[in-house]
Amino acid sequence: MPPKPEIPSFLTYGINTKTDDIGFVHVENVMDRKSLHNGHVPAHRHEQIFQLCFWTDGSGTYVIEDRLIEFQAPMFVFIPARVVHGFSVSSGSDAIVFSLASSYTDTDPLFKSTAARTPLVLGSPEQPKPTPLILTLMQAGYERYRIAPETSQSVIRGLAIAILGEALSLTCSARVPDESAAAVRIRSLIEEHFRDAWSITDYARALGQTPYQINTTTQAAFGQSLKRLIIERRLLESKRLLAFTIRPIEAIAAEVGIPDPAYFSRFFHTFSGLSPREWRRQWAENTKDSLLTAIPDNTPA
Repeated sequence: MPPKPEIPSFLTYGINTKTDDIGFVHVENVMDRKSLHNGHVPAHRHEQIFQLCFWTDGSGTYVIEDRLIEFQAPMFVFIPARVVHGFSVSSGSDAIVFSLASSYTDTDPLFKSTAARTPLVLGSPEQPKPTPLILTLMQAGYERYRIAPETSQSVIRGLAIAILGEALSLTCSARVPDESAAAVRIRSLIEEHFRDAWSITDYARALGQTPYQINTTTQAAFGQSLKRLIIERRLLESKRLLAFTIRPIEAIAAEVGIPDPAYFSRFFHTFSGLSPREWRRQWAENTKDSLLTAIPDNTPA
């Protein structure tokens, strides 16, 4: 059993209630909760909820996992469930946010695709701007939910599918094929066992396949070998814990399945270009004025 995460997890921001409601839907303006955050929302995640967010006004800084994004409205953001994110925005900023239970759309082919498993940003310097259609659909959903929230589930679900489809059509991600059942199972097993010392043979045994078959599947679905997918998942979790917690590096190493701190440092340096200590200090320096994280300068090594 992995240790309890220290990164805050909410249903919607500031609400700790859990939900197994397959039809959970919520629509609001970000500044509807201004009294909770005043435009500064520290890094957090939603275990069962994905979000579509359209910034209509203002500017600020977004953190999505290990990325810092400076933005000026308009900007559209898609945040899948369990992705760590937060923002710090200027006075006068606002956005429309759709929050939906991930199980509510898991049966839709679009949301089962590889592209819909990773965050998407439109309007950042390196990405195209969101189209007027995305804003129109977001505004329509906001008005529908405001008038009749209790009967809006199916409408908001349909709009969410249309919005994400339009957003993906603007990026190369739209060309990523749907995941096969085997690819979905592999991704689930990696999430469950990336901390463990599972070999490719262990994954093959769990799936009833040969190592060759598994690597063929991962190359087709993700463009990477199983080994590389496991490495990237460990690296992502390492960066999350370095950036958003104050755990000592040796504790982080153990949590991601590398109990030898020296080996963990070599692993991290090989795939990030920096030692864990250097990466954490650089992250703290880059975010010290944004109120997005609270890692002290004297964080234990």
